[in-house]
Amino acid sequence: MDATIASSAVIAVIALFILHYTIKLANKFWVRPKKVEKRLRELGFMGNPYRFFYGDAKEMEEMRLKVISEPMEHSDDISSRVLPYHHHLAQKYGKQFFIWIGTKPRLTIMDPVLVKDILSRPNEFQKPRKDHMAQALIGGLFTSEGNIWAEHKKIINPTFHMDKIKNMIPAIVKSSLELMEKWNMSLASKESVEVDIWPDIEALTYDIVCKNILAVGETSEETKKIYQLRAKFNQQASKVARLMFFPGWWNLPTKDLNTLKAVHKEVKALVTKVVTKRLEQMKKGAKNEGDMLSLMLEAHQDETNKFSLDDVIDECRSFHFAGTESTARSLIWVLYVLSKYPEWQARAREEVLQVFGDQNPNVEGLNQLKIVTMILYEVMRLYPPTSMIHRAISKDTKLGDMVLPAWVQMTIPITLMNHDPDIWGEDVKQFKPERFGEGVFNSKMQAVFMAFAGGPRKCIGQSLAMVLDTFVIATLLQRFSFEVSPSYLHAPKHAFLLTPQFGMKLVLRKLV
Repeated sequence: MDATIASSAVIAVIALFILHYTIKLANKFWVRPKKVEKRLRELGFMGNPYRFFYGDAKEMEEMRLKVISEPMEHSDDISSRVLPYHHHLAQKYGKQFFIWIGTKPRLTIMDPVLVKDILSRPNEFQKPRKDHMAQALIGGLFTSEGNIWAEHKKIINPTFHMDKIKNMIPAIVKSSLELMEKWNMSLASKESVEVDIWPDIEALTYDIVCKNILAVGETSEETKKIYQLRAKFNQQASKVARLMFFPGWWNLPTKDLNTLKAVHKEVKALVTKVVTKRLEQMKKGAKNEGDMLSLMLEAHQDETNKFSLDDVIDECRSFHFAGTESTARSLIWVLYVLSKYPEWQARAREEVLQVFGDQNPNVEGLNQLKIVTMILYEVMRLYPPTSMIHRAISKDTKLGDMVLPAWVQMTIPITLMNHDPDIWGEDVKQFKPERFGEGVFNSKMQAVFMAFAGGPRKCIGQSLAMVLDTFVIATLLQRFSFEVSPSYLHAPKHAFLLTPQFGMKLVLRKLV
């Protein structure tokens, strides 16, 4: 009798346990998504009905694979290729729609007023939590939040003051000249040479950032190895990106994901060597030159700061990746566009020669390169290095005249907005640098230009990126003309940053 009662009690407990988790799973994978969907539709957002577990994942992946299966025509109208599913839903539902990323809805926000409001309130609209891919790819200041982000920014920010950046200009030009010499050797006695500039430009920006921002030097074996691992890491990240729609995807025991984690671990170990080596030098009396790594290590050694060695390593790793790659992407697309529009290439070269003559570009000419600056801004409008920005809220939050429900995320599709005639005018698809004739920050463009995001969390390296791009382009224009190679395949691709899928092949001709 007692055994029967005990057995019944065990069965009852197991049944309650199963019921509890059945209800919990039903809520997560069905009840809550449907409730949120109903509320979003009441707010005026449109989108596909929620589908169990996958959401829009299958359609998104099918459309992505379709657009990258072949190149596109030589057009600057790239939004339907770079963000194909977002473009498709915008055509289907209008500009206020949602996409299901697994069980979570992401609202697409394209109204510049609402976007500005979102970016100006970083404590309410934060980056999505538990974004393992962002942590692995970038980390550091780019993914931290709240007081941690504020404290880290305060420590790092002096590195990017304009007086510091101006002092980097000779080094930027020197590194650029070293690349030009490599191209000269390829030309030799030939009139022209085809070059895939993508790997060269990435190596150039990596060299500049390592020497001037992190000050780790050109002889560091660790930084050379980190550079080699970056390509492998990015390839693995692209392979596992399709898993990101599955809840708990970071813990799936797949070969590609395990390889990604292994490479990430190897990169972190190498960065740790770089950091600890500099720390030992500083403890022995090495001078702080004001570079980012020295500033961070100085803060780490100050007991009044809560800046751990792991923090230093994470920030250092993030700039080895994001700090170099985003700048490289913008330069690659600037060179492509100048190759495509030779009249603007000629105008930019004429300006560079008027300012510098046959002398190396220098800091005195920084504010005189108006045409070059206009071109840079217009290229970053048409080919923004970052195609979209994600934010999330943890509670019901007012935005405009709406109250958005907790548990939703937001996407700001920069590429779609930059190609929207309602924002930029009917000539939006045309390359027109003159639209930035008054600059960005002193014109109406300030409210809609988001190449560096916006609000308190705008890109900390914005000024450096503009100066670096300006002086690499100026140095190149003095010495080479360039055009799009007949073998180039135009295929802008969203792969965390805007990537030329089949490389960037240009034909170079030496001028001097």
